[in-house]
Amino acid sequence: MSYHIVLTVADHEKNGFIYLARWTLESRAAAMEAARHVSEAISAEEEPDSRESAYNFVLDVEGPSGDWEQPENTRYLPMQLAMRLAGDPVRRWLAERPEPDDVLNRIPATMGQWTALS
Repeated sequence: MSYHIVLTVADHEKNGFIYLARWTLESRAAAMEAARHVSEAISAEEEPDSRESAYNFVLDVEGPSGDWEQPENTRYLPMQLAMRLAGDPVRRWLAERPEPDDVLNRIPATMGQWTALS
């Protein structure tokens, strides 16, 4: 069974979520630890304010049966970090800014090996 770390954008202006990119990890523990590691590296000053931002990026963990989780104390990712993790999918989303309901079933881009912040 594999788990995915998924870079998700919460579009506050369009009231929805879009899954942009994903990485496969071997276990829930590995995926949760990787997502937690990224959040812990973001200081409170670096974290975008969801009340003032048009959109925010976050890392979710998707299980083999399609269940979704986030580690405790998950932080929103600054744009620079989202671009570092998945530049092409983020740029594509920024260029399109699609309606979330229109891309609900779009499979996120599959990225290479998870190496973020390592």
